[in-house]
Amino acid sequence: MLSKSFEARSYREPSSKSNSKVNRRISENRGGGGSRSRKQGIPSLNSNQNYLYPPLNMNSVEHTMDISKKPQPKKDRLFGLTEAPTYYPSEEDFKDPFKYISKIAIEGREYGIIKVVPPDSWRPQFSLDSKRFWFKSRKQELNSVEAGTRANLNFLDQLHKFHKQRGVIINKLPIVNRKPLDLYLLKKSVDRANGFDEVCRRKLWAEIGRGLGYKGKIMTSLSSSLKNAYQRYILPYDQYLATVKPVLQQQNAENGGPPTPIKRVRTPSASSVEILNSSSATPFILDKTEKTEYTSNDTISELSLNEELRPLNILFDEGSNKSSFPKKLTYQDDGKRSPDRQLKRLKMDNDSLQFSMIAGSNTALNRPMGMTNRMSDQNIKVKLPGENCEICGRGDDALSMLLCDDCDSGYHMYCLNPPLKSIPDYDWYCDKCLIGTGEYGFEDGQVYSLKQFQDKANRFKQEHFAHMKSSSITEDTIEKEFWRLVESVDETVEVEYGADIHSTIHGSGFPTIEKNPLDSYSTDPWNLNIMPLHEKSLFRHIKTDISGMTVPWLYVGMMFSTFCWHNEDHYTYSANYQHFGATKTWYGIPGADAEKFEAAMRNAVPELFEQQPDLLFQLVTMLSPKRLLEKNVRCYAIDQHPGEFVITFPKAYHAGFNQGFNFNEAVNFAPSDWEPFGKMGVDLYQDYRKLPVFSHDELLLTAAARDSSIETALWLGPALRSMKDRELELREYIRSTKPGIAESLLESTEEFQCAFCNAYCYLSHLSCDCTPNVACLNHYEELCDCDVHSRKLEFSFSDGDLQEIVAKVNSRAEQPRIWIEKLQKIISQAVKPSIKTLRSLLSESEKISYNIPEAIPLRKLVEEANEWIEEAQFILARKLQNRRKNEKAWRRGSSKISELEERDREHRQPDYIMKLLWQVDKMSFTAPEIDLLKERVVQMEDFRNRASILIENPSNDLNEYIELIETGNSMNIDFPELTKLNLRLQQLKWIEKVHDVQKKYLYLDEVNNLLVEGTKLGFDEQEPEFHKLLKAKVSGDIWERTVRMLKEDPRLDYDILEQKFDEAANISVLESTYDSLEKTLLKYREACESIAEILKYTAEASYEMRPKYRVAREVIDSIKDLATKPSSSPELEKYVKRLEDWMRKGKRYFGKVNAPLHILKHQLDSVKKRNEICFSMDDLPRSFLEGSSEIWKQHYTQELIANDSATKELFCLCRLPESGLMIECEICHEWYHSKCLKITRGKIKNYELYTCLVCDHRIQLPRDAVRPLLDNLVNWEVEGKNLPLRAEELDLIHSINDTAMKFKEFMRPLLAHRGNFVLGDVYYLKFFLRKLEGADICLAEEINFLRSEIHRLSPLTSEPPPRVEDILICRKYSRPPKLEFKDFHLSKTTGTDLNSVEERSEFGGDQAPKPYMNENQQSNNGITQFSKNSLPLLNDLVDVAIRQIPMGLANNHISNEYVSENGNSGKDHFSRTEKEQDSGITSMSTISTIPEALTTSGHSK
Repeated sequence: MLSKSFEARSYREPSSKSNSKVNRRISENRGGGGSRSRKQGIPSLNSNQNYLYPPLNMNSVEHTMDISKKPQPKKDRLFGLTEAPTYYPSEEDFKDPFKYISKIAIEGREYGIIKVVPPDSWRPQFSLDSKRFWFKSRKQELNSVEAGTRANLNFLDQLHKFHKQRGVIINKLPIVNRKPLDLYLLKKSVDRANGFDEVCRRKLWAEIGRGLGYKGKIMTSLSSSLKNAYQRYILPYDQYLATVKPVLQQQNAENGGPPTPIKRVRTPSASSVEILNSSSATPFILDKTEKTEYTSNDTISELSLNEELRPLNILFDEGSNKSSFPKKLTYQDDGKRSPDRQLKRLKMDNDSLQFSMIAGSNTALNRPMGMTNRMSDQNIKVKLPGENCEICGRGDDALSMLLCDDCDSGYHMYCLNPPLKSIPDYDWYCDKCLIGTGEYGFEDGQVYSLKQFQDKANRFKQEHFAHMKSSSITEDTIEKEFWRLVESVDETVEVEYGADIHSTIHGSGFPTIEKNPLDSYSTDPWNLNIMPLHEKSLFRHIKTDISGMTVPWLYVGMMFSTFCWHNEDHYTYSANYQHFGATKTWYGIPGADAEKFEAAMRNAVPELFEQQPDLLFQLVTMLSPKRLLEKNVRCYAIDQHPGEFVITFPKAYHAGFNQGFNFNEAVNFAPSDWEPFGKMGVDLYQDYRKLPVFSHDELLLTAAARDSSIETALWLGPALRSMKDRELELREYIRSTKPGIAESLLESTEEFQCAFCNAYCYLSHLSCDCTPNVACLNHYEELCDCDVHSRKLEFSFSDGDLQEIVAKVNSRAEQPRIWIEKLQKIISQAVKPSIKTLRSLLSESEKISYNIPEAIPLRKLVEEANEWIEEAQFILARKLQNRRKNEKAWRRGSSKISELEERDREHRQPDYIMKLLWQVDKMSFTAPEIDLLKERVVQMEDFRNRASILIENPSNDLNEYIELIETGNSMNIDFPELTKLNLRLQQLKWIEKVHDVQKKYLYLDEVNNLLVEGTKLGFDEQEPEFHKLLKAKVSGDIWERTVRMLKEDPRLDYDILEQKFDEAANISVLESTYDSLEKTLLKYREACESIAEILKYTAEASYEMRPKYRVAREVIDSIKDLATKPSSSPELEKYVKRLEDWMRKGKRYFGKVNAPLHILKHQLDSVKKRNEICFSMDDLPRSFLEGSSEIWKQHYTQELIANDSATKELFCLCRLPESGLMIECEICHEWYHSKCLKITRGKIKNYELYTCLVCDHRIQLPRDAVRPLLDNLVNWEVEGKNLPLRAEELDLIHSINDTAMKFKEFMRPLLAHRGNFVLGDVYYLKFFLRKLEGADICLAEEINFLRSEIHRLSPLTSEPPPRVEDILICRKYSRPPKLEFKDFHLSKTTGTDLNSVEERSEFGGDQAPKPYMNENQQSNNGITQFSKNSLPLLNDLVDVAIRQIPMGLANNHISNEYVSENGNSGKDHFSRTEKEQDSGITSMSTISTIPEALTTSGHSK
């Protein structure tokens, strides 16, 4: 949650002393956060709330994520950040937020921030009414929130004003080594080297240039360039600052600002503080005669201010869209000021201006602290800028008043040093503006509803990433872009953020008790409206609501909207919940590293902290985590998604940004362990004179009054003691230094604040009659200069009251000791105290929230007594369930069931009563149950007499048995008579049960159960009810057997089954049989209806209206288990088979004969993607060569120019960018992926050069799948559209054919130019042939044409390239099994289908496969044997392979180039011995040489 930098300010009315009460108001929003305000200070409802806006569609935003799969932390975060931990509490742990946060606090403080993901069952509804919800946004310029960028822009702005003030017109900035010179970095580099003189003396200019990133330039020239630039642009301004800056700093210190850290001292100041009108200002003004013009030289070139100073002049047009690109403004050279030339400045309206405020600060400038006259309504007059001279303080002689063109402050021209005789004709700035105040804040944006802001956020995101696909915009992408924009000096992006929206005005996203009283989440402890006031939160002791702290604030974000570095007010905890929307990225710094973080910030931008020492309170400054890590500051990150909490810990700095439209809600809370941090925060606020949100002392005293627990006393005691000692010490010091000062006890409940440090004066303060202001005891000397008798020491609690309060808290810690004394007293007064007394004493110890050691043995004694009393009560109790409910108490601890049962029987014996009485003598307590046990014996005898009479004379009265049995059971004793009484009772109940169930339908299993139960009770056929049940059982069994036989008959007649199903209504049958029969009949009817519905649409003329194959296939599969299928099913099966045959034909086209049918769709999808790349008409040659034909200019010039901006070059047959191992062709110098050529890394080492298949048509490429001809696929598509069922693959086929036909048409102008190409066109012809070879569809005409033209223009062999239709292209055989010639027999007897050339001719050109052999098969060390039956076909394969060997290699010999490494000649490879010919065995070495020759005819690299 964001800390609020601009707090509610104290406005005191001067009419009476009572008006010093603090009036909390919401201040003008000038910074990153709004002000914390009490409930009564919140603005009234705006009329906008009565307007109905378009509602937000909740389906259009991201909602709670499923946490069943816990995402792993990101390992490669930007800047190398580590992720803060994420916790997934169980439902039990999640019940109490404070208990759970306390459990993880130790680890959480090490990170500063953590994320808590609620259980899946915790899903509160978003309760805000988006039709009535509205908010006002803040504008944020991203590069202005970054500390370094803002400091750079401020410096350039001040430098420009300074030179213009001197009359120097600077139109250009220097360029050194063809690079704009960053004057801000140059100044910082020189400052780090101890200034200009030291750099010149030590000759460090070259080193500074290298630090600025200049390289490759002669060091002498670089040094001269940098030195001249510094002397001309920066050195005069440095000299001016050295003269004027100390004077202004002294004036500001005397007038109460800026808010530098102060020390709380008790010694009087050396001199009183002067009021504003006594100050003086001496602006450093050069005479206009010093105006010079800069000229360029050889070392310093110049850049127009319109380009280089663009970041200084970026503002949006008032009438333009606020999310549009910024307008570029420039400085003017005529001396007149351009109205929008400056950075955005914050100005307060004249109506609301009471004090001149530092933007983003909580301290009023020029606040007089030493006023001697009492203020009143009559003498208060607000002085507007320009009314009085800032030097002499007078407002007369308006004609001589010169106004600053920036801040509008007035100066008499004759008061300046040196004085001016006339108003300058150029822009004139006062010293304060030339030095800079560092003022910065966020401007107000527009009023939005959620729907309007969502539209704006989505539109901004789409426009910003218009150059990227939405799928590639990830969280990491947005995070990198955010920090790029934040750190960019020359690119300004403005976003809007709905931050610090008061939930009391606009409503909460959580359900509330007022609006949703019946919603359980309205009182849930994790509800952010409930959490701050939890019973364990110290905020419940704050008497009024504080908006933003005890009442949640809402946050509506868009992409890049940010919350800058801050920690929470008063160092409290915070909880932030995301209701919906895009990710919110957080950065956190542990509280232990807060000082290191602050030091790193001050070190990064010391000038900003010099101007605004309280900069970190203002929530307007960012610094990259990378720079923090460089300073050894621990920084962690976390991504928050909808439905997740982010918890920040005390003193932990945090920042972040939104990755899109989202809605968050946040609030503060304070467990007891926060108190020490809270005191540290109050001390820090007092040092910086920052307005606190509440009084820490008041909270402690309220907690002491409201909470009387020991647990509270343990932490509250030390805090109160420290407060008391500090307060009494200060009072005593004032009494000793100001003897005789008047003292009084305040009777009102008004709140007071120190006029100097803004601290709450809850305990005491000093006042004086001369001023309505008061001062804390630390700054009593700053109140006024009056005599001690005019001052008064006023306090809310006297010294004695404070000591009494602390004593009471300490006394609560004494309660355990008092309890122990009481225990000892009871034991000493009675040897056997009553159990009631002991229980009462134990109860008192349990009420004390402290672990008392002496209570442990007492608890053990009471537990033993309770156990004995419980056993006695088992017997004494009137109802059986009392005993059963407490049985587990004495069984606890025993491990053997038999022992428990034996003990239970023993306890129910009459003798056990005497045993219990005997045990009492050994126990140290007394109880009334002892006398009650004696009375029970009389009751036992009475029961046994009555039971004997009823057993001898049975009765049919059920109630009589029940009453007597209950009497016996109530005694908890095992009487023998109870068994007989229970048996007769069960018999009567069974007869009554049979009467009841016969009134409704009985299933057969229910009849069987009743018969079994009756048999156990001793009934037989003589009992009428038992006889009826037997008859029903016989009828049901006969029906069951009949149905079973019908279902087993292969010629099942469903009409008979329907009859049997109707008979079951009057017969008791098994429920399972009835349900099964019902399901069978229902399934048969549904199958008939489904088949009829499908066949109805198979004859539709429109292909899209025909039934899908998948639906028909599911119906066919569903009726497989039917004994008798519907009559129309054969026709549907025929249609399904036709379509499946069509799909099998498609599998053969792509060489997937043995693959399942569903593989076809995956194969077509792969072919589609590959062809879209290879047939892309955007992929054209990367360059043009001289001497090429005019056809390229006629048909491809325009496309090539349009494609010239491609960022990545494409290579290889696959037309993809460079990746992995690449091989270069020695002829065309094209690079190929080794994986596309099917060449392993190890094999490449054996070759030095490689020739590609595009340059040498003799090279063949082993392919993973065959390539069908385009004409075959077109015919296949037409055939598919004529089928009665619709195949899902047809859309892919159509897309593939369409892409190929478009490329074919694209190639038509080339084919028309046949024979007219020249040698310079070979590069382009090879380029298109390479695209065709990479595609998965064979365009035979185009491939033949390109090969013949390339061979004609640049032949590598005299043999012309064969036509595609006449050659075989090698490919891998499908696995399993892995093809090896030693296991692969080519005979028909093995069942292997080699797909002969004749069989494959129907598929066209180059799709016939050729065996592919691995490296082991190419070895000549062994011979693989083949059967005789395989020789004819094997010889055919050898002949085909030999025909593919380059010319000169197949004429019955092999050249030495192709001889294997073992030295065997070509004759050894391609001839068979007589023994081999006779036996029909072919040497494996013959086959192994063929692929090697084919694949290595070129050279590999």
